[in-house]
Amino acid sequence: MTDDPRQRLAEGQRLLDRGDLEAAVETLTPLTGQADAELGTAAWLAIGTARYRLDDEAAALSAWQSAADRGGSQAWLGWRAVAEQRVRNGELDEAIEAYREADRRAPAAERGAIANRIAWLLKETGHDFSARRQFNRARGAYATYPAYVTWALIAINVVVFLADGLLSGGSGLSLFGGGNGPLSQAGAVYGPSVAHGEWWRLITAAFLHLGILHIGLNMYALWLFGPIMEQLYGHIEYAFIYLLCALGGSVLTILVAPNTPALGASGAIFGLFGLGFIVSRRRHLLLGPQARAMLSQIGTLLVLNLFITFTVPFISWTGHVGGLLVGAVIGLLLAPVNVPTMGGMWRTGDGSPLVRRSSVALRASAYLVVAAALLLGTYVAVQQLG
Repeated sequence: MTDDPRQRLAEGQRLLDRGDLEAAVETLTPLTGQADAELGTAAWLAIGTARYRLDDEAAALSAWQSAADRGGSQAWLGWRAVAEQRVRNGELDEAIEAYREADRRAPAAERGAIANRIAWLLKETGHDFSARRQFNRARGAYATYPAYVTWALIAINVVVFLADGLLSGGSGLSLFGGGNGPLSQAGAVYGPSVAHGEWWRLITAAFLHLGILHIGLNMYALWLFGPIMEQLYGHIEYAFIYLLCALGGSVLTILVAPNTPALGASGAIFGLFGLGFIVSRRRHLLLGPQARAMLSQIGTLLVLNLFITFTVPFISWTGHVGGLLVGAVIGLLLAPVNVPTMGGMWRTGDGSPLVRRSSVALRASAYLVVAAALLLGTYVAVQQLG
């Protein structure tokens, strides 16, 4: 057996994962006296899991309490494990106190879920007023995600609109505009131009607008729904989702109406509508009251906007529907990862999450599949135009 503490910790974890529980405890026990609190805490946490899986709940509770008492960045995991065991023992008041200790030490991203558990326990023990306050606190923790990508997208759209309007001599800055600015002429999605190699139009069209009313309505919708979707999927995935939805609108346009120029961010925004509609129906998301209220209305808003799309002249229904389909497909393929769900709060007997997050590789593969489908659609459209 190696004397290196970190290698011993890794070996103990390997034994634990393999199910050799007694050997894992024997390997990890010498680490509990380490001066390094991080190593000691990690060892106690693993020993607690091993004891629990050996059906020795009292020893597991003792080990987790030792992990909590050792301190360090993982001490909150010890307090959370203690709280969960207290719940299983029926000791709800003690569980509340343990969860509070976990809450004080946990990373910001974990505090909302812990606050929600405290709220449920307070409600279960008859502390209704405190439970309501705790629920509000929990919801607030899920509503503080900074929407950097959404703000950047709005800024880019506004800057491009103003630049295009000024370059057109001001005619594009009217209420309805005309799309006659040089940027609009060079960037609107148009099938024959795409077929002649101007591929950038598939994306640039989503950042161009016909007039103040056009950009105003689109940016207002993006300002309302963008931050919620960004919170659900995180900055990086949200940026990819937005661009894929924009691309979806452009691809359907050159497939179905290639000779009609189209521009605007509404394809990408309809994609966010489709994404929100799917995830709000399929997942039990723990969101703040404002976000929950917005998502609860998304079905009605989607129907209303589709009605306007197909009844008002000169609206590119292909752009709207193309973006909507891409957003819905992504919602079906990938669950949000940046917001807790009710399912994610359930745990197995050994304390591990019952519902595990999909891997980075799996999520990246899903996005690549969607991108490949759009690329295939573009190829088909270009061949038809050729």
